[in-house]
Amino acid sequence: MKIWLDFCEPKSVTMLKPLYEKLMKDNDVFITARDFDSTYYLLNKWGVDYIPAGKYGGRTLLGKLKAYSERLSHLIKIIDKEKPQFLFCITSPEALRISFGLQIPNIMFNDEPRSYGPCSTTFPYVNQLIVPKCIPLKLYLEYGLKEEKIIRFNGIDEVGWLSDFKPDERVLNYLNLTKDYYIICRTEPTKAGYLANKMKPYETQLTEIIPELLQHTSDYKFLIITRNEEQYNFLKLKFKDYINTDNVRIYQGLDNLAQIMYFAKLVITGGGTMVRESALLGVPSIEFFPLETYPQEQFLIDNGFPFKHFHLVKDSVNQALIYLEGNYKMDTFQKIKELDNPIERSINEFKKRIFKT
Repeated sequence: MKIWLDFCEPKSVTMLKPLYEKLMKDNDVFITARDFDSTYYLLNKWGVDYIPAGKYGGRTLLGKLKAYSERLSHLIKIIDKEKPQFLFCITSPEALRISFGLQIPNIMFNDEPRSYGPCSTTFPYVNQLIVPKCIPLKLYLEYGLKEEKIIRFNGIDEVGWLSDFKPDERVLNYLNLTKDYYIICRTEPTKAGYLANKMKPYETQLTEIIPELLQHTSDYKFLIITRNEEQYNFLKLKFKDYINTDNVRIYQGLDNLAQIMYFAKLVITGGGTMVRESALLGVPSIEFFPLETYPQEQFLIDNGFPFKHFHLVKDSVNQALIYLEGNYKMDTFQKIKELDNPIERSINEFKKRIFKT
C-alpha cells in the first residue's frame, strides 16, 4: 500500500519516525514536510527522503491563511502525482483537507485541543483521532467530533518514541559535553496563536532565568534551542559575553536531542514536547509558561515523574537551584513501559481498517 506521512513540525519528525520505519517494512511510504522551526534540519539529519511542501505562516491571521492556501495548492499537485492510499499526520490542516477531498483514509494524532485554529480545520475531516486519555474528552467533543472517532490511550505522545529508548553517552563527544554538567533550555513558541498577542517574536523568559542561575554557579553550560529566527538572533546578541566564555550556546536545532537531554543535569523549557520528553526520561524538568498546566504535564506530575510547572521567573529559578544542588534524576524506564504506545496503537488501528477493506 502507498502511505503518505505529512510532517508539519519538529515533533512530527521525532514521533512519526518509528511509525515510518515500521510501515516501510510492508508498504511504499513517502513524506511531505513543511518548512517550520527545525523540521527540515531534523529530516536532513535523519537522512530520509522527503518532499518539501509549504512553510509556516507566522504570527498574523492573514499570513497563516496565505501559507495554508499556498501549501494546500502545492500538496494537491504532489498528492495527485503520488496517489497515496492512506494518510498519517499530526494535526495537519492541509493534509486533512486533501484527505477529505480525495477520499484518502486517515489517522491523525492530536494532543493540543486548545489550539483552536489547527483543530477547527482538521477535526471535521478526520477518520480516526488518537489522543492521550489524560486530556478531558469534552475538549474534543466541543468541536463536534463523534466519540467513536476518538481513540484514547493511557500515556502521552512522547511514549511513542521513548518506549525503546537506550542511552548512548557517546553522543556527548560530538558536542564536547560532560554528563550532568550542562542544562538544556528551550524558548517559548512565541509565534503560536495562543502566545502571539502575549509575547513579541524574540522574547523569552530565559533572558532572566539564565543570568540568575549563572550568578549562583558557573559549573554548567546552558544549551539554548530557539524556535524561530528572531529568538536565535536576539539571544546570540543578548548572551554574547556568555557565549564567548562557552557558558551559553545557542542552537536552532539539535540532533539526538533525547540522548542529549538524558545526560543533562536539568531541562528548562517554555512549554511543549521537549519538557515532557525529558521528564519521561527521568531528568528533572521545569516548564516556564504563561498558560495553565496542560493535562499531559499534570499526567507526568500525577505519575511521579520529575516535572514542575511555573508562571514566574523567580519560581523557576528557585526550583532550578534546588535541582542543581542534589541528585534528582530517576530511573523511569519501567514506568514508561507500563504506559500505552500511541504509535503501536495507530498501527493496530491501521491494520483493522485495511482488514475491513
